[in-house]
Amino acid sequence: MSILSSADLPSLSFCYGGKPSHEFLRGWTRRTSVTESPTETILHVSCLESPEGLEVSATVRRFTDFPAVEWVVELENHGSADTPIIEEILPLDVSMSLSPQERLRLHHANGSLCQMDDFLPQVSELRPGAQKTLSPRGGRSSNGAFPFMNLQRDGGGLVMAIGWSGQWRASFERGPEALHIKAGMERTHLRLHPGEKIRTPRILLLEWSGDDMETGNNLLRRLLLAHYMPRLDGQLVQPPSAQCLQFYFYLTNQAGEQYEMKVGPRVAEIGADVHWIDACWFGGTGQWWQEVGSWSVNRSKFPNGLRPISDAARARGLKFVLWYEPERVQLNTELHRTHPEFLVASESNPNNLLFNLGDPAARRFLTDLLSDGITEHGIDIYRQDHNFDPLAYWQVADAAEGPDRVGISEIRYITGLYEMWDELRARHPGLWIDNCASGGRRIDLETMSRSLPLWPSDFHDAYGMIFGLGLHVGDQCINAGLAHWVPLFGGGVWNFTPYGTRSEIIGGFMFGFHIDHKDFPPDDVSSGTKALDIMAKGKTLLDDDFPMEDARAAIAEWRSVRPFFTGDFHHLLPLTISYHDWCAWQLHREDLGAGIAVFLRRHRSPFPAMQVALKRIVPGAQYDVSLSPGYAEALRRRMSGAELARVTVSISEAPGSILLRYTRV
Repeated sequence: MSILSSADLPSLSFCYGGKPSHEFLRGWTRRTSVTESPTETILHVSCLESPEGLEVSATVRRFTDFPAVEWVVELENHGSADTPIIEEILPLDVSMSLSPQERLRLHHANGSLCQMDDFLPQVSELRPGAQKTLSPRGGRSSNGAFPFMNLQRDGGGLVMAIGWSGQWRASFERGPEALHIKAGMERTHLRLHPGEKIRTPRILLLEWSGDDMETGNNLLRRLLLAHYMPRLDGQLVQPPSAQCLQFYFYLTNQAGEQYEMKVGPRVAEIGADVHWIDACWFGGTGQWWQEVGSWSVNRSKFPNGLRPISDAARARGLKFVLWYEPERVQLNTELHRTHPEFLVASESNPNNLLFNLGDPAARRFLTDLLSDGITEHGIDIYRQDHNFDPLAYWQVADAAEGPDRVGISEIRYITGLYEMWDELRARHPGLWIDNCASGGRRIDLETMSRSLPLWPSDFHDAYGMIFGLGLHVGDQCINAGLAHWVPLFGGGVWNFTPYGTRSEIIGGFMFGFHIDHKDFPPDDVSSGTKALDIMAKGKTLLDDDFPMEDARAAIAEWRSVRPFFTGDFHHLLPLTISYHDWCAWQLHREDLGAGIAVFLRRHRSPFPAMQVALKRIVPGAQYDVSLSPGYAEALRRRMSGAELARVTVSISEAPGSILLRYTRV
């Protein structure tokens, strides 16, 4: 029986007063209601202990255009006294029957840790007796683990996604004849006060059929595009090409209106979409990270504020991005001095305070502060960073409430985060959100429905440059690994050669410097080369000798292939971080009968040619095909599907690249 065709109540579990929920929940008073639309059926089901007792409710969304179901479970105390202990709350607790001989593989991915192998695909064999547990580090949802999984069995499988921007856990335990799957928050042990209501992580399950796990991943991509990813005026929000002077600020300690106004016309001239100001605009004389919590414009750098810059950007057809990190507050900043009651401290990180989004008064204050800033500064894309782990702070706040409130602070905080983002989007209908958390450390089903991650790993940052040309290898891994699950995101470009930009071409990108490959350090990171030394050899749009034509050609190529970012994604070769390997991937749009494939010969690869099997090609059809080593598209030639399906690609240079375009005749 399909795991999606279960009864109205989802496969959840919890302990209540020491008793497991399966012993009593179905005996409670049940109420249901149904709402239908052409693409989904929404079922609301509640189980009530008594009029003065606990209510457990679930909102279940069954998609009619995908073999998928999602749900959120809520618990509410209707009584006048605290509930008994509620613990081990699992919105997903289900068993799948299978034979002992059946092969079972769990496909998952690394989370983001500012490493070259961020989002690298992983496969865990689940043999009889095997156990596998996944969870992130420190309370950020994709910090070291990734909340998307694909369970492959004979003839198909099950994709699972978790919507929780905090500390989740998923476990898979295989017995002789079944697989037991559990998912939810890592720890819950709490009493609910009178009138108190909490929610659990969102769970999404999607079934697929076939022998190729990418079938499931691409079905997930399509589902996310159709029902989850942010839209404005009915259109999907697309990751942009953006320019930012933050790295110039790191190099020179210079930032301000004169620099931003100088580069603005050149941003538009090369065809980019966005003028981006990062962590250099606020506070006083300290380093940027010492000033988080002082969200007033630094008038010594920007004497007229930021509005002249954002207005000038929009006049040129550009969007304006501005960075904030509102959840972190440094000692002696404005928020610390004026509202210490909104802050949580932890001995594990004494210089950083957590702004408590779980406090309704604090959340309202911060929402108003940010909303006022969006209006004042003319922000089109609100960029929210989050550069430290909140879990220890939630534990401090839990302890302050007593031993029987474990998990309550995290629940309140995460719920408050969603409420704040939803309120900002409601107040500013044209706004969209860039979700950054030390790179991509808070990517999950809930954040993806409200935002895009335009900087999915801090390996894209100056840190990656110390690896020399290994920077591109890491970028390829990060982008191709993330694209396996998430359709729309950003990245970072440091070099405007075709190889440099095609290492980022799966999504949008931000750039500051162009650095020639000859100025990259050797692969040996022990050489002691500093990122600032490398940047000092580069060029920004402030420099007259910035390679404008190369940047313009790179952005033009990126824009020409942008429609394929919403297509199906395929790895054409195993994705590794080896400098000796090639990287190759494909994006296919069945509705257009067309696609692209990118082939990247890494800098130490001894292989000048590679035969690759393209996906979704019809052997008996005819295709017009071009293979372009440079930005100018090569002449197209006619190829049969049989030829294209087993194409041989030659790249004489290492590093080097080919962009293959194909259209069915």
